Amino acid sequence: MRNRLHFTSRPSQQTGAVLFVALILLLILTLLAVSAARMETVEERMARNEDNRQIGLEAAEAALRSVEAGLQSGIYQNFGTSPGLYVLLSELQTYNGSVVPTLDWTNASQVQTYSGPALSALPTVPAPKYVIELLPPVVVVVKGKQLNGGNAVPVYRVTVQAFGADQTSTTTLQSIVYQGQGPTMSRQGWWEIRQ
Repeated sequence: MRNRLHFTSRPSQQTGAVLFVALILLLILTLLAVSAARMETVEERMARNEDNRQIGLEAAEAALRSVEAGLQSGIYQNFGTSPGLYVLLSELQTYNGSVVPTLDWTNASQVQTYSGPALSALPTVPAPKYVIELLPPVVVVVKGKQLNGGNAVPVYRVTVQAFGADQTSTTTLQSIVYQGQGPTMSRQGWWEIRQ
């Protein structure tokens, strides 16, 4: 004969505790999954923004180097009368400082557009814009020795603004360039201007 177990319970003794605990655990797991998905989205957005900024930086650096090469070859003339070519001494009188903080980078009468070698390694980005400021000439001294026979040489401040791939980020670079020994130009260095 088989033993049969019969469980009999009265409805008043069942409290539903297991169901309640299971629902709470399910809610916690759902919250963890939603948090993980949000973190993934934020990390993806951060990576995209950094990539976008790097593309803008590369475009700005290419334009900066092209402008410096143009200064060395002497293609930039008519400072003070051509768009994007400014003379600091007249800027001090007109703008009470450099013109760069007041520029409208979209206005072609205030800036020049990069037209150097194609930026083929970069995704389609708008051409960087730049301005060149002619600073007062200086006597360049390197390691205690005056260059160019002690003659004052022209000094330029080059400011370039470029966009990232989706045009939501801008990168602005600036460098100081002066006439080095002989016909070469020397870069004092470049730095990024954070806005």
